[in-house]
Amino acid sequence: MTFSGGSDKTQYLVSGNYVGQDGVVIENKNERFQARANITSQVTDWLHVTADVNASHNIRRSGDFSAGKGNIVNVAMNYSPVLGILNEDGSYTRDPYSALTQNNPVGMLKEQTGETITDIVNARMDLKFDILPGLTFTTSNGIDYNDLKAYSFSTKKVTNSNNSMGNNDTYRMTLQTTNNLTYTNKWGDHALTATAVYEATHSETRYMALNGSGLLTESVGWWNVNMAGSRTASNSYSEWALMSGVGRVMYNYKDRYMLTGTIRADGSSKFQNKKWGYFPSIAAAWSLGNEDFMQNQNLVQDMKIRASYGVIGSQAIDPYGTLGLMQQAMYAFGGSSQYTGYWIGTSVATPDLTWETTHQLDLGLDFSILNHRLNFSFDYFDKKTKDGLLQRTIANYDGGGSYWVNAAEVSNRGIDFSIDATVFDTQDFSWSTTLNGTYLKNEVTGLGGLDFVSGSTPAAGMIPNDGVTRVEVGQPIGAFYGYVWNGLDKNGRDSFVDLDGSGSIDSNDRTFIGKANPDFTLGWNNTFRWKNWDLNLFFTGSFGADRLNLVRFTGTAMTGDFAFITLREYLNDNYDVAREAARYPSVTVTNNDYQSASTSTKFLESASYFRLDNLSLSYNLPKSVAKFADLRFTFSCQNLFTITSYKGMDPAGISFMSSGVDVNDGIDFGAYPLTRTYTLGVRMNF
Repeated sequence: MTFSGGSDKTQYLVSGNYVGQDGVVIENKNERFQARANITSQVTDWLHVTADVNASHNIRRSGDFSAGKGNIVNVAMNYSPVLGILNEDGSYTRDPYSALTQNNPVGMLKEQTGETITDIVNARMDLKFDILPGLTFTTSNGIDYNDLKAYSFSTKKVTNSNNSMGNNDTYRMTLQTTNNLTYTNKWGDHALTATAVYEATHSETRYMALNGSGLLTESVGWWNVNMAGSRTASNSYSEWALMSGVGRVMYNYKDRYMLTGTIRADGSSKFQNKKWGYFPSIAAAWSLGNEDFMQNQNLVQDMKIRASYGVIGSQAIDPYGTLGLMQQAMYAFGGSSQYTGYWIGTSVATPDLTWETTHQLDLGLDFSILNHRLNFSFDYFDKKTKDGLLQRTIANYDGGGSYWVNAAEVSNRGIDFSIDATVFDTQDFSWSTTLNGTYLKNEVTGLGGLDFVSGSTPAAGMIPNDGVTRVEVGQPIGAFYGYVWNGLDKNGRDSFVDLDGSGSIDSNDRTFIGKANPDFTLGWNNTFRWKNWDLNLFFTGSFGADRLNLVRFTGTAMTGDFAFITLREYLNDNYDVAREAARYPSVTVTNNDYQSASTSTKFLESASYFRLDNLSLSYNLPKSVAKFADLRFTFSCQNLFTITSYKGMDPAGISFMSSGVDVNDGIDFGAYPLTRTYTLGVRMNF
């Protein structure tokens, strides 16, 4: 619901909405209450004021969607198909072939409850002062408030361990001020704009958690930690600040030649000795379409050549990531007496750490033909990240822990393009289409002397402990590192290519077998109009990425935590049935005998896809017909179809992973199901 109004000098808008959505997974629901208020006013001839407030109250109720292989989707897809959900006495069944402490998917959703409540307020006020002709000063001051409360409860009804509860509260407040002094002038064919900006940001985060296990009664759920036999409490506080200054000059001659120069300085509290980073940029453009020699031809319109080079910085570390953290330890001295001491714990001080920088070159060309009915835009970009923030680990025999260094170097090169066309345009019918695409080549070019960095093991027991992804110079981020599958041997076991020629298969036979990042992505939008009807079709596509289908592996393997065969393809295509033509080994192959297959080309699949992301059909009923208002009726559908060879649920799905494991994004061991949504709507304009 929206209300708006005002006068010549003052306008206001107030809106509010409620959204309630039941998830496609049982016991899942999201609710959002949202309100917005905006007012803009020309208070005097020299003062313009804008104020904007957005507030929301979000409630998310869900079962156990913990990260890792024990996520509910993976558990459900690997649950024994011959077991019911409940025993005769009403208790939940347990899959005897699963090693997970909780493995009944329905019980996990109904009994492992959780609720997350998030309150968000974003408020901003802008004051614009017209000081002199061409000289303005604008100050924008804002606040971002975020309070997240998360509650969880796990009952003994579906687990073979203790019940547990948790209360977590995360409060975050960010204050920001941006002050902009701008001078604009034009004389003859020349135009100049000079801008000076001062910006400051301060953010603080407070965290408190109460957790308990072994509750004497489960009737109060997560609300009474005093009923827990074992209790833990923790809290933390962090803050960081950023101070920035920007100077920019833009020059324009006859709307033909444009030049922009910018220098930015950022100082971050996250760094110790080298807080400041300096980031220049320059951009130039030549609008050939405004040249005299282009005026007497009809072939090409609005041609422009663009070029830019600039540097940006990143401070993507924890607020205290450069400080050394001490850890308490007990030690014996002089007999059995125990003394308290301190040693360098999980983080080693790096006082000379500084900004990560990315240097980017852009070359662009824009032009139109056929009297602006066909428009093109092409960009070549070359991004080189230097002094990349990389976390190194210390060997356990040296005390363990980790520390930050400026060591990583990454290259991203590619082409962006956009083609916009008006295919038909008549009084009753029109068709316009826009195609956007990006070709990207990603490559790690330096690791500060390291040979490689292994990805974490997000599914221990399903893949070997040294992981299946590797970051190595010359390879893209998120590259898969494993074995080349060579079918089944004469004994019905998986065989792999002996790459080093040693006569046996070991870790030296692994190689790079795929990558998680696509080579090419696209978006294609089509709008058709026929009289009062509108049809919009939006397609997306991704090509060249691979995906490791661990859900398919666990459904066809008697190994690790999921030892029950759940996929029909194994029953019809195992060695005991199909012999030499089989894809899957004999039922006698279990546990570690089959584990290497999970990190091989056997379960690495193409994740390329083409998807109809949105279809929208609308009909406009004019006020002359409806009498009281202009009416627009709309039917829309999201995720109508996907064309892909990938055998999992979604070639682009994101698995339930812990933070900080982005190199493993191409591993599929369960993702929240992608929904198909149908929407009916009506808009009235009185």
